[in-house]
Amino acid sequence: MMKRTGIVLVVASLLGGAAAWLSGAEARSPGEDILKTADEILVRVSKLRGLEPTGPISKGVRTRQEITEFLNERVREERSEAELEAEGKALRLLGVFPEGLQYREFMLQLLTEQIGGYYDPQKKTLFLADWLPVDQQKPVMAHELTHALQDQHFDLGRTMAADRRSQNDDRTLAHQAVFEGDGTAVMLDYLLEPTGKTFFQLPDLVFVMRAQYTLLESQFKVLQQAPEFIKETLFFPYGYGGAFLQKLRAKQPWSAADALYKDLPESTEQILHPEKYFDRRDTPRAVVVPDPSSHLGEGWRVTYRNVLGEFQLATLLRGGGNTEDQARRAAAGWDGDQVLLVEGATSHFLILSTVWDSEQEAGEFFESIGNWLLKRFPQAARSDDSPAGYRMADTGRHHFLKRDGDTVRLIIGLPQAESAKLKGY
Repeated sequence: MMKRTGIVLVVASLLGGAAAWLSGAEARSPGEDILKTADEILVRVSKLRGLEPTGPISKGVRTRQEITEFLNERVREERSEAELEAEGKALRLLGVFPEGLQYREFMLQLLTEQIGGYYDPQKKTLFLADWLPVDQQKPVMAHELTHALQDQHFDLGRTMAADRRSQNDDRTLAHQAVFEGDGTAVMLDYLLEPTGKTFFQLPDLVFVMRAQYTLLESQFKVLQQAPEFIKETLFFPYGYGGAFLQKLRAKQPWSAADALYKDLPESTEQILHPEKYFDRRDTPRAVVVPDPSSHLGEGWRVTYRNVLGEFQLATLLRGGGNTEDQARRAAAGWDGDQVLLVEGATSHFLILSTVWDSEQEAGEFFESIGNWLLKRFPQAARSDDSPAGYRMADTGRHHFLKRDGDTVRLIIGLPQAESAKLKGY
């Protein structure tokens, strides 16, 4: 539920250790040395990945300020202020982003704090940092040059552009898991090559990358302040995407990974459970929540639609009244969802509609999201209890939880004055 820019980013410490990056931050390398090294690494990356360049790869060296300015410009191009504001409101209603913190500004600070290089599919150019020693940048180069090869062979930019229009961040996150998992795998092969080992011989990459991510948190102040939901979403493509590629590569040659780009996973469910992609395909069901504006009257409108998916639902549940195991099991039966924000002149509320593989799976989610709801609004008065759901009244707002067969619907923050208008909605 957090769209990325169309730039393929790489988090610094995921590529070799945050402490080393910081310790060498003032030891600049000449731009020509950086570009020459990138050309040398391209030869190795191309061999490791089995993808020959189809043409020259443009490269440039940028200062930290230039990278920051570029990211700000790209976000303005791709995301309107209104869209970002609505996304922030939705995240706050879900309790995963704090009140009083500006969403857009914080996310830009978070991304620019960690960046060590990036490939831009729109400009077809790899940009590298001028403030980092060239030896420290080699893992970044291996990762980002993989993205350049992906783009040449599989038109990465077109997929990412379509994802930005999709209003489905779960699918986007699954696609990012392939792109970043591929890049992470090649980077690890590059680092392991002198030992004669490969990345698929490592332990589960979720565990390996989690250890690096913990190190990252200890070194970057903005990341330390980031809500767990945000940190987990940023981690997903690298850790879980790497593990997905690890399972593929353990049984098949690298060429098998090429086929992924012709038939990309459609959900984080398929990334988390590769058998739901490779063996018996579990295709998500499309969920469309009807616009409630006509029930509410003039001035109300839907300002945001998206899809949470299994991974973000599990992360949400884990943050409120559920154990790790409860959250994981409750989200595992996911089959589709849609979340939307509805805004009026002075207030707003959120609707989350979910569908599950079976009524039993829906029941497990109903119980877990109920635990989450009680922790989210501990002072709210509960009423209208039935096996099908209940309402909670809280400081002029109502929250509703309803289950019907294999579907579960949640409404958060509906103004009390509008509550009767959505009866039966």
